[in-house]
Amino acid sequence: MPEIRDVYLLSSPMSLPEGIAFDSRTRRFFATGLFGGQITQIDAGAGEERVLFTSEEQLQFSGAKVDETHRRLWVCASDIRGPHGGLHLLDVDSGALIRHFPLSAHGICNDVCLDSDGVAYVTDSFQPVIYRVDPRDGSYGEFARDTQMSAPMGQFGLNGIAVTPDGSSLIGGFTSPSKLFLVSRRNPEAVREITLSGDPFGVPDPNFTGADGIIFIDDKLYVIHNGGVQEITFTARDYSEGTVKSAIAPEPGLTTATVADGELYVIKSEVVRAMHMQLPPNLPFKIYHFPRSLFA
Repeated sequence: MPEIRDVYLLSSPMSLPEGIAFDSRTRRFFATGLFGGQITQIDAGAGEERVLFTSEEQLQFSGAKVDETHRRLWVCASDIRGPHGGLHLLDVDSGALIRHFPLSAHGICNDVCLDSDGVAYVTDSFQPVIYRVDPRDGSYGEFARDTQMSAPMGQFGLNGIAVTPDGSSLIGGFTSPSKLFLVSRRNPEAVREITLSGDPFGVPDPNFTGADGIIFIDDKLYVIHNGGVQEITFTARDYSEGTVKSAIAPEPGLTTATVADGELYVIKSEVVRAMHMQLPPNLPFKIYHFPRSLFA
């Protein structure tokens, strides 16, 4: 098995990468882009980057997850001509588009997570909605809608999403202001904000901005911010309470993360700097290992 590297440089100078996923079977990272309409694959051993998929419609690609069992790659896709959010289902090995699920004509598909059956759950950053997409029967639609998850005017609301390790609930990261929501899978009308203590979850550093991607490693949740990562240790069995530790990023500009060989890998995307601050991105874009020892 080829040894995984600490850093992978991404070749595009303009794609503004956003999402990242990893396939342990073929040892490949996947990077999505907000510009250029491409999804690339990066060999974890050789570091070689190649195009996996190109959209003729020049779609914006964001959150991504690999279903290793069913050999699928799920990617959030939005039309840059307007807020039309949907979900691409690709063959992870060939890059062929299997199906597109048009989830919303008024929102934006931001991130996706998968349960143990390969069912996808998707956040909408412009609407207080989480969608459910079941590839087994092709059904899709709203799973949860709650005004608590409404975005402030002109800002992002729901962002990253993850299934709790016991499968009981979904956790949705919220950007403006930074917080986490807990949604019961048995009763999706039961939505509540997670109570957090420890380091400030909002803005511990001016570079942090709001919560973006989220991902579990074992029983700890990692919340990715522009300027760092926060580690949540849950103190309630139902995930309703947790303690926060913060770590500043060696290089800021992050959006989200994936898990590779049990380690946290972040993608340096420069989205906040380029899109929100209207400044040139600090190149190169890259994928790099974020050591969890930084939380010690």
